[in-house]
Amino acid sequence: MEDDLQQPSTATEELYHTNLLRLQAAQLLSESILPLSSHIGTLENEVKWAKDVWQYIDNIKRILSSLKGTVLSPDDVTLQSHDKKESSQQQSQRFWVKLHSDKAKKHLDNMLKDESSKDRNHRFDFEFPGGDHLKVTPIGSYAANGAGLTTSVANANVVPTLDLAVLMPVKSKFEEEDADDKVGMIGGKDYLNGRYFDKRNILAVYIAKFLSQKKQRKIVGSVHLVHELDGDYRKVSLILTPPLSSDTSYDKQPKKKSKGEDGSANKKNKKKNKIRFRVRLVFGVQFDGARNSPDNNTGWIPPARLFPDRCNNKVAEIDGQETTNGATPTYNNSLAGDMHFASNTEILYSVAHGAQKAFTESWTLLKIWCLQRGFLRGRDTFTETSLGMSLAYLYRSKMVSSRMDSIQVFTVWMKFMGDQDWLGDKEPSKKKGSEVNDTTIRHSAHGGYQDLDIRSTRGKKYRAGIVMPDELSTEKQTILNCIQNRLYASDVKKQSSTTTDKSEDIPKTLLESFKLSTDSPVFLDPSMTINYFGNMSPSFIRELQNEAKKALECIHFHRDNNSEEASAHRVDPFRQLFLENIRFWNRYDAYLCLDLNDIAIPYLDNTNANRRFWGYDAQDRGCYESIANGLVKVLNMALGNRTHSLRLLTSGNGDTKGPSSTTTLGDIGTTTILESDEIPMIPIRQSGDSANLGYGKNDICRPFLQASGKMEMLYIGLQINRDACHKLVDRGPPANDTKATSDFVALWGQRKAQLRRFKDGAIVHAVVWNEPEENKAISNFLYESGDKVGDIVERIIQHILWGHFVKSDSQLSPNVKFQLRNLVSLVEGAKNINADTKVAMIDSAEGAHKSIASAYEKLATFFKKNSELEPVGLNESISKLGLPLSIDRVEPLSPALRYTACFPQLPHPLLGANVAGSKKIAGAISNDPILIQIRFEGSSKWPNDISAMGAAKCAMLMQIAEGIEAMKAKREPGSEVFDGPMNVSPTFIDFGYGGYCWRAIIRADQEMKMLRTLHNPSPEATALLQALTKNHVKKSLHHFIVHGVTSKYPAAGYVVRLLNRWIAGHMLSGQISHEAVELLVVSVFTDPSPFDTPNTVSSGFLRCLQLIAEHDWLKKPLIIDPEGHIHTDDRCTILSQFEEMRGVNFHHGPSMFIISPIDRNDDGLWRPSFTQNLPEKVVLGRLRALAKRSHQYLMNCLKSGKDSNSFKWSSIFLESPDSFKSYCALFRVDQDNIVDSTCSSSSSDLGVHEVDGILKTPYRRSMEKLSLGLKAFKRTAYKNLNTSSSEALLYGFKPVDEAVATLRSHFGQYALFFFNEHCPDMIAMLWRPKTFERLPFSAMQAEFCTPTDYQWEENALVTKNSNDILRAIRCVLRHVIVDFKVLDDRSIKDTVTTGETAPKAKRKLSDDDSSDDSD
Repeated sequence: MEDDLQQPSTATEELYHTNLLRLQAAQLLSESILPLSSHIGTLENEVKWAKDVWQYIDNIKRILSSLKGTVLSPDDVTLQSHDKKESSQQQSQRFWVKLHSDKAKKHLDNMLKDESSKDRNHRFDFEFPGGDHLKVTPIGSYAANGAGLTTSVANANVVPTLDLAVLMPVKSKFEEEDADDKVGMIGGKDYLNGRYFDKRNILAVYIAKFLSQKKQRKIVGSVHLVHELDGDYRKVSLILTPPLSSDTSYDKQPKKKSKGEDGSANKKNKKKNKIRFRVRLVFGVQFDGARNSPDNNTGWIPPARLFPDRCNNKVAEIDGQETTNGATPTYNNSLAGDMHFASNTEILYSVAHGAQKAFTESWTLLKIWCLQRGFLRGRDTFTETSLGMSLAYLYRSKMVSSRMDSIQVFTVWMKFMGDQDWLGDKEPSKKKGSEVNDTTIRHSAHGGYQDLDIRSTRGKKYRAGIVMPDELSTEKQTILNCIQNRLYASDVKKQSSTTTDKSEDIPKTLLESFKLSTDSPVFLDPSMTINYFGNMSPSFIRELQNEAKKALECIHFHRDNNSEEASAHRVDPFRQLFLENIRFWNRYDAYLCLDLNDIAIPYLDNTNANRRFWGYDAQDRGCYESIANGLVKVLNMALGNRTHSLRLLTSGNGDTKGPSSTTTLGDIGTTTILESDEIPMIPIRQSGDSANLGYGKNDICRPFLQASGKMEMLYIGLQINRDACHKLVDRGPPANDTKATSDFVALWGQRKAQLRRFKDGAIVHAVVWNEPEENKAISNFLYESGDKVGDIVERIIQHILWGHFVKSDSQLSPNVKFQLRNLVSLVEGAKNINADTKVAMIDSAEGAHKSIASAYEKLATFFKKNSELEPVGLNESISKLGLPLSIDRVEPLSPALRYTACFPQLPHPLLGANVAGSKKIAGAISNDPILIQIRFEGSSKWPNDISAMGAAKCAMLMQIAEGIEAMKAKREPGSEVFDGPMNVSPTFIDFGYGGYCWRAIIRADQEMKMLRTLHNPSPEATALLQALTKNHVKKSLHHFIVHGVTSKYPAAGYVVRLLNRWIAGHMLSGQISHEAVELLVVSVFTDPSPFDTPNTVSSGFLRCLQLIAEHDWLKKPLIIDPEGHIHTDDRCTILSQFEEMRGVNFHHGPSMFIISPIDRNDDGLWRPSFTQNLPEKVVLGRLRALAKRSHQYLMNCLKSGKDSNSFKWSSIFLESPDSFKSYCALFRVDQDNIVDSTCSSSSSDLGVHEVDGILKTPYRRSMEKLSLGLKAFKRTAYKNLNTSSSEALLYGFKPVDEAVATLRSHFGQYALFFFNEHCPDMIAMLWRPKTFERLPFSAMQAEFCTPTDYQWEENALVTKNSNDILRAIRCVLRHVIVDFKVLDDRSIKDTVTTGETAPKAKRKLSDDDSSDDSD
C-alpha cells in the first residue's frame, strides 16, 4: 500500500527531472551546434560566414588543380635543418614524415652510397600526374549537412575543422608503365609493405610546400603538418588556417566602409582576426567500379587482400628477418579506410537528411560527452566518423526513430554501447561450443593470472559484431548481399578442401574472421572492408562501457536515490554528463611515467622470452602501437582484478579550460599549434627556433603530448580495486596443465614464480608479494600498510616492466613509481625490515591507531564490567567502581579512534605501557588526550535541576577516579593497566590507561531532555542545549560516520591526515574544525561524482583540493550523505533553508555550508554543526586560493614525469616569504616551546633519509620528536621507574595552542590569528577591516579606545588604539614569544597644522606609543 502511494510522486519526480534535462540540453545545443554545411542554403540560421567557407574551399580546389605533374621520391620529404654545424649527410637523414616501405628503405640506403655504386633500380620514384587529376571533395560532418559540427566552446576549445578529401588517381589496369600519358599514382602492389602510405605522405608534404609558398599565402593562409590521421600514425594530414589579415577578403568586390569607421571598423577587424574554422586535407584514393563488382569495395587492391586474416605488411622483406608474417588486420583496415571517404559521407548524409534535427543534436551531445572524457580525436579513441557511424547504425537498424528527441537517442546510444558484448567478457558458458566456461582456469580467489589464450581464439568467436545496414535494408540482408562476404565464403570452401587442419578452426564467415583476427570491437561498413572500431583497444571499450553505464545511472539517478551504486548528487546530471572535465589526468588513482627509450623495440622474434606475450603485432600496428598495446595487455594479465582499468595517455586529453593557442596575434604560419587535443600542428614554414626535428630513418612513429613536453614519455593511468589490490599471493595453474604453467612462469619469471604447497595439499607455482625487495636502493622503499593503497600494484608493475619490456642495460626499475607517491611520507612511515615493536609503532600510523583502538576496547570493557551493580544489603546496590548507576556505553569521540589523527599517541612507559629500549621519555605529553564519553543507563536518580545536574556529573567523575584507585589498591583484575596521575575537572577526567592518556566526559541524556522541555528557555539555556547536543550527540554520530568511511576506504584516513598537514602548513590551524576537514574527505570518497572513488592517497588529496577550490560555497551547500539517509524531500528543504539563510545577496549565513545526516535539528531546520562559525569568509577565501594553487602545482608535478617522485611537491605545505608579508604582525615563538620543528611552515625538510640503516620519513621524524616531548620536561628512563615520583606527568601540554586560544577568545573581534598547530614557531595576526573604524564614545566600550584629534565627525570621536591592543596581546604571549614584528602599523600618527594627516611612516613599537597602561 505504501509503495502504491509513492508511485505518483516518483512518476512526477521522474517527469520533472526528464523535462529539466531536456531544457538544459536544449540550451546547450543552441550554444553548441554550428549551422554550417557544404550545401549552402539548406540549413536554418546558417552562420553568416558560410559563404566565406565555401569560397575558401573553392580557392583551395582551384590552387590544387594548378599543380603541375612531376616525379616524387623520398627526397621530397627531406627536412633541412637550421643547424649549420650539421653535415649535409646528417641533414639528408631527417624527414618531414616517417617512411615505412621497403622501397623507401632501399632508396635511402642507395642514396648513402657513392655515385659510382648507386643502383637506379633501388630508387623509389613515382609519377604525380598533376593537380587536375586529383579529386577534391568535402567529407565528414561538413558534407553531411553539418551534422556533428560544433562551436569551439563545445569542441573542447578547438577551432572547428572541416575535412576536405584529396583523392589520388588509381592506375588503370590497362595503363602501361612506359606510357607518356599516365594519370594514375596508386596501383600495382602499392598495398604491400607500406608503399601506399609513403606515396600519400610524400604527396601530402609536396602539396603542403606548394600551398605555403609566398604567392599563395594571402589566399591559403598558414599550412601545418599533422603526423597522424584520427589516431593512425602511418598517415599524415594537412591543416589549413585561413589568413588572419583583416584586409583579406574572399569576395572579389571591395566593401564600402560604414560611417564612424574609428569605432565600428575596429570591432569588425577584431571579428575578422578571429579564426572561425580550419580545413583539414586528408588523402585517399579514387576509383570507379561496377555496382556488383568487388572492385567497388577494394579499388586497385585484390579483394582477398583486405580480408582481416591476410598479411600485407611483410616486415621480413623490409628488415631482412626470417620470420613468419602473420595477419595484419589493422594495416588492412587502414588501407580500406582511405578508399571509402565518399561512401562513409554518403551514409552520414542520408541518415542526417532523414532524421534531420534529432540526428544532429544527438551527435552533438555525444561529441561533447566524449570530449569531456578524452574519448574523441585521439589514439585509441573514437574518431569523428566512427562516433557518427555508431549513431547512424541506431537509425538504420531501427533502434531509434526520427520522432525521438536528442536525449532519448543519447540514452539509447549509451545503453547500446554499454550492453553490447564487444569483447566477449560476458559469461559465455551457455553458448554452444564455447570453451570458456565455469571450468576455465581461474584457480583460486588469489589468482592474478588469466588464461588469455582462450580468450584470444575461440572465446572471441561469440562476442558481438555489427554491420552497418544498407539504406532501406536490414543488417542481415546487407551481410547476405555483401560481395566481399561471398568472396570470403568461397575462399573458405577452397581452404577447407585443400587444408588438413580442422575445419572448425577456420572462421566460416567474414564477420567471424574479423572477430578472431583482432582484439578490437567489430563494427563493419556495408562493404565489410572497414572496421570503424578497428583502432580501439579492449581497455578503451571497457572504460567506455563503464562510463556509459554511469551516464545511464546519472540520467535516471532519482530512481535509485538510496542505492549505493546510484550516481552522486553533489553534481547534477546535466553538469556531470556534459560540463565536467573527466579527462586522463583527473580520472585515475595512480600514474606511471616511462621513458620510451628504455623500452625494448619489438622485432617479431618469437623466441625471445621477453616478448612472449607482446610484440607480435608490430608489423600490423607499428612499433609504437605494439609497445602501447603490449604494455596494457601484459600489465592487465599480471594485475588481474587488482585494477578496474588501465590506460595509456592518448591525445585529446589536454586542458579544455585553457585558451586556444590560436588566439596569438603573431604569425601562426611559423608557430607550432597545440590545442586541447594535444596533437601538434607543425608549420611547413619553419623558423630558426622551430621545435620539429622530423624523423630519422630508424625512428619509430610516436605521438607528441604536451603533458610530457617530450616525445619519449609514456604515461599509464590505473584505477585501483581497493577490495583486491592488497592480495599477497598469485596462485598458478595445476601442475598437470603444462601449457598454462609454462605461461605462468614465463609471465612472472623463474625466480619469482616458485613451487609452493598450499593448505589444500596442492603444490603449484605461486608468486608472493610480502617478501622484501631485491633492490635495496633508498628510492625503492615501501610504506607501512601501503598494500591497501596500491603498493603491491606498484611492485607488480615494476616487476613486469623489468622482466618483459625494459632493455637489458636500462636502470628503469628503481625509478618507476606512482607519481606523487611520496605524499604519504607526511602521514606514514617507511617499511623497515626487522624493526622492533617500538620502531614499528613509530613507523606505522595505522599500527598506532590500531593499538589505540585495542586499548579503547579493553577500557570500554573494563568500565562496563566494573560498573555493573551488585546488591549490597536489602535495598542498595553498588558497583566495584562505587558508581550508583551502571555504565551502558563508552563511546569514542577522538580522531585517534577513527584513524584520522595526524600524529597518534605512542605508548608511554609512565602510563602503564611496557616499552623497553627508550633512553629518554617525555615528562609532558604533547598529544591531545584520547576523548571518550561515558553513558549511564536510564534512571530517575538524576536530579531535576540544571545546576544540580552539573554537580552530579562532576561527582560521577570524582567517583570514577576514586573507584579506580580503590580497585588498584585491592589489585583487582584489569586495574593494573591504569597508571599515571588522574586529574578531575568539573567536566572531564584525565587518566592514563594502557600506555595512553585519556579524557572521559559524561553524557547525561536526562540533562538534554530537561533543557528541551523548558517552555521559555533563556539564551543561556538554549546555548547550553546546543553545546551539549553538539558535544555529546552530534560528535558521537559524526565519529561513526567517519569511522565507517575510513574503514571502507583505506585511503580516506590518510587523506584526512594529509589535508590537516596542508591546512596547518599554511597556518590555518583552528580556523576550520577537524570535523569539517573530515566531512570534506567523506564527501570526496562517498560522493565522488563525476569521478570514481579515489583509492590512493594522492588522488584523494587532489580531489579534496579540487573540491575546496571549485565548489561554489557562496551559492551551493555541500550535502554529505554516505548511507543515503537524506532523501529528495530533505534535499529540497536544505536548499530552501540555505537560500533563505544566505539572503538575496548571498551575504549571510555560514561561509562553508556543510550538511550531513546529523545536522537535522529538533525544530526541523538543517544547520551545519561544524561549520556554523568557522571558517570565516576571509579564511575560506584564502583556503580556496591556496587549494587552487596547490592543486595546479601538484597537477604540474604529476605531468612532469620522473621529477614528480622527488619532493618538489613539498612547497605546497610551506608558506612562502611573500605570504608572511601579507600579515599585519608576526610573533616569533620561543624554541623551548616547540616540540617538532620538522613541521614548520617556513622551512622544513620533507624528504626521506636513511639514518643508521633506517629509513626515516617526515612522519617518523615527527613521531620521534613527539615521543620525547618538550626539552624542558624530558626525563631519563630508569629500569624501575614508577609514577610515585614527585614529578607529575603532564597531559596534553600545549602552551602555544592555549595562548592562541586565549588570543582568539579575547581579541578575536579585532584581529584574526594564524598558527601551525604541529610546529607553532610563528603566530601571525591580521587586523579585521572594521577594527579601526571611528566609533561614538561609550564608557561601556571604552577598552583600547583613543580619541581622534583631527577630522572630527558626529558620533565618530574615538577609534581603537592598535598599540594598546598589541601591548595586551604581548602580555598574553609574554611567556611564549621571544620577538615580534609589526608589518602594518595602524597606530595614530601626528597631524600637521593644516589638519591633514601626516605621511605614513613605519616606526618601532615602543611603550611611548601606547596609553598609560603598562604591562
